[in-house]
Amino acid sequence: MCVGSKPKAPAPDPAVEAQQAEQKAQETQQKATRRQESLQQTVARRTGGRGRRSLISGTGGGMGFYNEYL
Repeated sequence: MCVGSKPKAPAPDPAVEAQQAEQKAQETQQKATRRQESLQQTVARRTGGRGRRSLISGTGGGMGFYNEYL
């Protein structure tokens, strides 16, 4: 049986760490941009205001027949 600790890995190169941090920041920025675009599409789809309104797929669910203020 071996008694002792594992050898330590060499210290990472600071240039590589900086490059990885920059890449991670870019990925985070791209993810936030995609999330914002998706949110804008969802809002545009819900607030639409184009064409006839559907009683089935609309957000009001046909309540306009019962309450004219919805």
